[in-house]
Amino acid sequence: MIAGTVEFLHKTTRMEFHAPPETRAIIASNEGVLAGYWHGRLLFLPLLWRGVLRETGKDPATPAYSLSSPHRDGAMMARALNLIGVKTIMGSSRTGGTEAFREIRRTLKDGQSIAIAADGGKGPRQRVQGGIMLLAKHSGCPVIPATGSCRWGKQLDNWDRMLIPAPWTRGVLMLGEPIRVPKDADKDELARLELQYEDAMNALMDEADRRCGRSPTPPAPRRTPAKEPLGGPARA
Repeated sequence: MIAGTVEFLHKTTRMEFHAPPETRAIIASNEGVLAGYWHGRLLFLPLLWRGVLRETGKDPATPAYSLSSPHRDGAMMARALNLIGVKTIMGSSRTGGTEAFREIRRTLKDGQSIAIAADGGKGPRQRVQGGIMLLAKHSGCPVIPATGSCRWGKQLDNWDRMLIPAPWTRGVLMLGEPIRVPKDADKDELARLELQYEDAMNALMDEADRRCGRSPTPPAPRRTPAKEPLGGPARA
Protein backbone atom coordinates (compact mmCIF):
# COMPACT_ATOMS: atom_id res chain seq x y z
CA MET A 1 0.00 0.00 0.00
CA ILE A 2 2.83 2.42 0.82
CA ALA A 3 4.62 1.65 -2.44
CA GLY A 4 1.40 2.02 -4.40
CA THR A 5 0.69 5.36 -2.71
CA VAL A 6 4.14 6.71 -3.63
CA GLU A 7 3.70 5.58 -7.25
CA PHE A 8 0.26 7.20 -7.37
CA LEU A 9 1.65 10.46 -5.98
CA HIS A 10 4.48 10.36 -8.52
CA LYS A 11 1.94 10.16 -11.35
CA THR A 12 -0.57 12.71 -10.05
CA THR A 13 1.43 15.43 -8.27
CA ARG A 14 3.24 18.33 -9.91
CA MET A 15 6.52 19.00 -8.14
CA GLU A 16 9.08 21.70 -8.91
CA PHE A 17 12.72 20.76 -8.33
CA HIS A 18 15.17 23.29 -6.87
CA ALA A 19 18.88 22.92 -6.14
CA PRO A 20 21.81 25.38 -6.11
CA PRO A 21 24.43 25.07 -8.90
CA GLU A 22 27.12 23.47 -6.69
CA THR A 23 24.69 20.79 -5.52
CA ARG A 24 23.54 20.10 -9.07
CA ALA A 25 27.16 19.64 -10.15
CA ILE A 26 27.79 17.16 -7.31
CA ILE A 27 24.75 15.00 -7.97
CA ALA A 28 25.49 14.99 -11.71
CA SER A 29 28.99 13.63 -11.01
CA ASN A 30 30.08 10.17 -9.94
CA GLU A 31 30.75 11.32 -6.38
CA GLY A 32 28.84 9.67 -3.56
CA VAL A 33 26.19 11.89 -1.98
CA LEU A 34 24.89 11.77 1.58
CA ALA A 35 21.48 13.45 1.85
CA GLY A 36 19.84 14.19 5.17
CA TYR A 37 16.14 14.86 5.60
CA TRP A 38 13.72 15.26 8.49
CA HIS A 39 11.63 12.17 9.26
CA GLY A 40 8.42 14.13 8.82
CA ARG A 41 9.16 14.58 5.10
CA LEU A 42 9.92 10.90 4.44
CA LEU A 43 7.24 10.51 1.74
CA PHE A 44 8.88 13.19 -0.40
CA LEU A 45 12.20 11.34 -0.67
CA PRO A 46 11.26 8.90 -3.48
CA LEU A 47 9.74 11.82 -5.41
CA LEU A 48 12.87 13.87 -4.79
CA TRP A 49 15.19 11.12 -6.04
CA ARG A 50 13.21 10.80 -9.26
CA GLY A 51 13.40 14.55 -9.65
CA VAL A 52 17.18 14.40 -9.17
CA LEU A 53 17.53 11.73 -11.88
CA ARG A 54 15.30 13.66 -14.27
CA GLU A 55 17.09 16.98 -13.74
CA THR A 56 20.58 15.50 -14.12
CA GLY A 57 19.75 13.26 -17.08
CA LYS A 58 20.73 10.07 -15.29
CA ASP A 59 19.21 6.66 -15.92
CA PRO A 60 15.79 6.66 -14.19
CA ALA A 61 16.54 3.13 -12.96
CA THR A 62 19.57 4.32 -10.97
CA PRO A 63 19.03 3.10 -7.41
CA ALA A 64 19.25 5.20 -4.29
CA TYR A 65 19.89 3.89 -0.79
CA SER A 66 18.16 4.64 2.49
CA LEU A 67 18.85 3.78 6.12
CA SER A 68 15.92 1.99 7.80
CA SER A 69 15.34 0.77 11.31
CA PRO A 70 15.18 -3.04 11.70
CA HIS A 71 12.15 -2.67 13.96
CA ARG A 72 8.60 -3.26 12.71
CA ASP A 73 7.77 0.18 11.28
CA GLY A 74 11.20 0.57 9.70
CA ALA A 75 11.12 -2.93 8.21
CA MET A 76 7.69 -2.25 6.71
CA MET A 77 8.93 0.99 5.14
CA ALA A 78 12.04 -0.80 3.87
CA ARG A 79 9.90 -3.35 2.01
CA ALA A 80 7.86 -0.54 0.46
CA LEU A 81 10.97 1.37 -0.62
CA ASN A 82 12.48 -1.75 -2.17
CA LEU A 83 9.37 -2.09 -4.34
CA ILE A 84 9.92 1.38 -5.82
CA GLY A 85 13.66 0.98 -6.44
CA VAL A 86 15.13 2.41 -3.23
CA LYS A 87 17.55 -0.06 -1.64
CA THR A 88 17.67 -0.13 2.14
CA ILE A 89 20.44 -0.58 4.68
CA MET A 90 19.15 -1.79 8.03
CA GLY A 91 20.49 -0.38 11.29
CA SER A 92 19.75 1.78 14.32
CA SER A 93 21.40 2.99 17.53
CA ARG A 94 20.36 -0.23 19.28
CA THR A 95 20.60 -2.83 16.53
CA GLY A 96 23.27 -3.17 13.84
CA GLY A 97 24.51 0.41 14.11
CA THR A 98 28.22 -0.27 13.54
CA GLU A 99 27.54 -2.67 10.66
CA ALA A 100 25.21 -0.13 9.04
CA PHE A 101 27.86 2.59 9.44
CA ARG A 102 30.40 0.45 7.59
CA GLU A 103 27.98 -0.50 4.82
CA ILE A 104 26.92 3.11 4.28
CA ARG A 105 30.56 4.22 4.14
CA ARG A 106 31.31 1.55 1.52
CA THR A 107 28.22 2.55 -0.47
CA LEU A 108 29.23 6.21 -0.49
CA LYS A 109 32.82 5.44 -1.49
CA ASP A 110 31.41 3.43 -4.42
CA GLY A 111 29.80 6.64 -5.70
CA GLN A 112 26.23 5.84 -4.66
CA SER A 113 23.72 8.18 -3.03
CA ILE A 114 22.06 7.52 0.30
CA ALA A 115 19.41 9.36 2.31
CA ILE A 116 19.18 9.33 6.10
CA ALA A 117 16.57 10.76 8.46
CA ALA A 118 18.86 13.09 10.38
CA ASP A 119 16.49 13.25 13.37
CA GLY A 120 16.40 9.46 13.60
CA GLY A 121 13.34 7.29 14.04
CA LYS A 122 12.12 8.81 17.31
CA GLY A 123 13.40 12.39 17.38
CA PRO A 124 13.42 14.97 18.82
CA ARG A 125 11.83 16.39 15.68
CA GLN A 126 14.15 18.35 13.39
CA ARG A 127 17.20 17.91 15.61
CA VAL A 128 20.26 16.15 14.24
CA GLN A 129 20.88 13.00 16.25
CA GLY A 130 24.55 12.55 15.37
CA GLY A 131 26.12 10.01 13.05
CA ILE A 132 25.53 11.84 9.76
CA MET A 133 28.54 14.14 10.25
CA LEU A 134 30.71 11.17 11.19
CA LEU A 135 29.66 9.48 7.95
CA ALA A 136 30.55 12.59 5.97
CA LYS A 137 33.94 12.74 7.71
CA HIS A 138 34.86 9.08 7.21
CA SER A 139 33.50 8.79 3.65
CA GLY A 140 34.78 12.13 2.37
CA CYS A 141 31.38 12.76 0.74
CA PRO A 142 29.40 16.00 0.99
CA VAL A 143 26.27 16.05 3.14
CA ILE A 144 23.32 17.81 1.51
CA PRO A 145 20.04 19.01 3.06
CA ALA A 146 16.93 17.58 1.36
CA THR A 147 13.25 18.31 1.82
CA GLY A 148 9.88 18.68 0.17
CA SER A 149 6.52 20.32 0.73
CA CYS A 150 3.12 20.51 -0.91
CA ARG A 151 0.18 22.86 -1.18
CA TRP A 152 -2.49 20.26 -0.36
CA GLY A 153 -1.95 17.46 2.11
CA LYS A 154 -2.43 16.34 5.68
CA GLN A 155 0.06 17.01 8.46
CA LEU A 156 -0.19 14.49 11.27
CA ASP A 157 -0.16 15.40 14.94
CA ASN A 158 2.57 12.90 15.83
CA TRP A 159 6.17 13.35 17.02
CA ASP A 160 7.60 14.20 13.58
CA ARG A 161 4.56 16.14 12.24
CA MET A 162 4.65 13.98 9.10
CA LEU A 163 3.30 15.69 5.99
CA ILE A 164 1.33 13.43 3.63
CA PRO A 165 0.85 14.92 0.13
CA ALA A 166 -2.63 14.75 -1.38
CA PRO A 167 -3.11 13.42 -4.93
CA TRP A 168 -2.93 16.08 -7.65
CA THR A 169 -1.26 18.57 -5.33
CA ARG A 170 1.46 20.97 -6.39
CA GLY A 171 4.66 21.17 -4.41
CA VAL A 172 8.41 21.63 -4.30
CA LEU A 173 11.36 19.28 -3.89
CA MET A 174 14.50 21.04 -2.65
CA LEU A 175 18.18 20.36 -2.06
CA GLY A 176 20.40 22.78 -0.16
CA GLU A 177 24.04 23.79 -0.23
CA PRO A 178 26.52 20.96 0.47
CA ILE A 179 28.58 20.81 3.64
CA ARG A 180 31.94 19.02 3.65
CA VAL A 181 33.46 17.68 6.84
CA PRO A 182 37.28 17.80 7.05
CA LYS A 183 39.03 14.48 7.58
CA ASP A 184 40.74 15.90 10.68
CA ALA A 185 37.58 17.39 12.21
CA ASP A 186 37.58 16.91 15.98
CA LYS A 187 34.58 16.54 18.29
CA ASP A 188 34.07 20.30 18.63
CA GLU A 189 34.23 20.86 14.88
CA LEU A 190 31.75 18.03 14.28
CA ALA A 191 29.38 19.58 16.83
CA ARG A 192 29.67 22.99 15.12
CA LEU A 193 28.99 21.50 11.67
CA GLU A 194 26.10 19.49 13.07
CA LEU A 195 24.41 22.67 14.32
CA GLN A 196 25.16 24.39 11.00
CA TYR A 197 23.56 21.52 9.13
CA GLU A 198 20.55 21.45 11.47
CA ASP A 199 19.95 25.17 10.90
CA ALA A 200 20.32 24.73 7.14
CA MET A 201 17.84 21.84 7.14
CA ASN A 202 15.24 23.81 9.09
CA ALA A 203 15.70 26.90 6.94
CA LEU A 204 15.33 24.82 3.76
CA MET A 205 12.11 23.17 5.00
CA ASP A 206 10.71 26.54 6.10
CA GLU A 207 11.41 27.88 2.61
CA ALA A 208 9.73 24.86 0.98
CA ASP A 209 6.67 25.34 3.20
CA ARG A 210 6.59 29.07 2.48
CA ARG A 211 6.57 28.41 -1.27
CA CYS A 212 3.59 26.10 -0.77
CA GLY A 213 1.66 28.50 1.46
CA ARG A 214 2.25 26.47 4.63
CA SER A 215 3.18 27.64 8.09
CA PRO A 216 6.64 26.46 9.22
CA THR A 217 6.86 23.40 11.45
CA PRO A 218 8.93 24.36 14.52
CA PRO A 219 11.62 21.93 15.74
CA ALA A 220 11.22 20.18 19.06
CA PRO A 221 13.34 21.32 22.03
CA ARG A 222 16.91 20.10 21.72
CA ARG A 223 17.79 17.03 23.77
CA THR A 224 21.24 16.62 25.28
CA PRO A 225 23.47 14.78 25.00
CA ALA A 226 22.81 13.75 21.41
CA LYS A 227 22.93 10.09 20.56
CA GLU A 228 24.87 8.48 17.71
CA PRO A 229 22.25 6.41 15.87
CA LEU A 230 24.79 4.71 13.65
CA GLY A 231 26.99 3.33 16.38
CA GLY A 232 29.77 5.91 16.03
CA PRO A 233 32.81 5.68 13.78
CA ALA A 234 33.51 2.20 12.47
CA ARG A 235 36.99 0.81 12.38
CA ALA A 236 38.40 -0.02 8.99
